[in-house]
Amino acid sequence: MTEKKGSGKQQPYEKPLTGAHARRDPAPKHNFRVDLKELIAIPNIATRLKVPPKTEKRLGSNKNAWCEFHQAYGHPIHNCLSLEYQLDELVKNGFLKDYLLES
Repeated sequence: MTEKKGSGKQQPYEKPLTGAHARRDPAPKHNFRVDLKELIAIPNIATRLKVPPKTEKRLGSNKNAWCEFHQAYGHPIHNCLSLEYQLDELVKNGFLKDYLLES
């Protein structure tokens, strides 16, 4: 379905975002002193993260990229949105201040 704009050119119909995409702004990327793989393995941090259930499904377009957080293929850990949102909350709460690089 297309709709006409004032320029006379037809523009594709844009479906409104729903679900998680409509509710959240992109999580900011934080720079940590340690690798994300190491960060999520620290016991007092690991207990504060809600680890997603394991799946055999590919969770993204990159079939060779392994996400240590999801324990699944599809995206690398540094592109993991689920982990980014959770780490952002921990940063906002001041819990990860000792692990952040100063900006």
